[in-house]
Amino acid sequence: MNKLNQTVAVVRTYNNRAVVKTVRSLTAFIGHVIVVVRNDIDKGSTRAWLAGMRNVSIIEMDIGYSWSNALNRALHKIVELNVDRARPYRYVLNVSVEARFTKDHVLEMLNTFTDSDVGVVGTSFSATQDGNPVGLGVSYMHPRNTRMIVDLRVFENPMLRLGFDPFCDDIGGMEDIDFIYRLAAFSDFKTEMLDLCVPLVVGVNHNQELKEAAEQAAMRKIFARYEQWAERFKKVKATAEYLGILD
Repeated sequence: MNKLNQTVAVVRTYNNRAVVKTVRSLTAFIGHVIVVVRNDIDKGSTRAWLAGMRNVSIIEMDIGYSWSNALNRALHKIVELNVDRARPYRYVLNVSVEARFTKDHVLEMLNTFTDSDVGVVGTSFSATQDGNPVGLGVSYMHPRNTRMIVDLRVFENPMLRLGFDPFCDDIGGMEDIDFIYRLAAFSDFKTEMLDLCVPLVVGVNHNQELKEAAEQAAMRKIFARYEQWAERFKKVKATAEYLGILD
């Protein structure tokens, strides 16, 4: 079966006309595209720009918009779309309007799912700002929702069912690494990282060094959170063994 037809792309944006080029590119080969916007700032602009495009769903969030909440709203929409499909969508591609992807990039990522244990596939990026190369740092050395594909089977796991954790929105982002950690801790699914060097355009007025510093700080907080959970799990296991609940 054609994996492209089984894929839904998710784009988070608001008041950014670059979304038109991104969605037009995606609809040329992806089964469906979901665009989630922050409506209090967007004020209907994205809906107007994308008017007439087929296989596109637009979710306008009036309250509670954040990167994680937007992704989770899109996941709910995919469940809704699958209700009426004889062959449900199998993959979700989270992608940024700044990522200059091609059909071949997506196909290579999708073809990595031939191993039934692969749950997430990410890629490296080649970033430029005003035509000049930009270093991205360690925060891009794992799959990012800038361009990441997830097998929807992953969300059947109880610890992954709720999607991306809004906790990360309050500490500087990195909901994707939190998701990867949860995948590793609570499931048997694997994560694969491809070196496709997908072009990524950094805005002229964007300070990538400050962004990287904030994201690394968020990553440290997330890692510490899992260390804490690990200690709690040890105590729970010890108590269960003491009570004879475990063999």
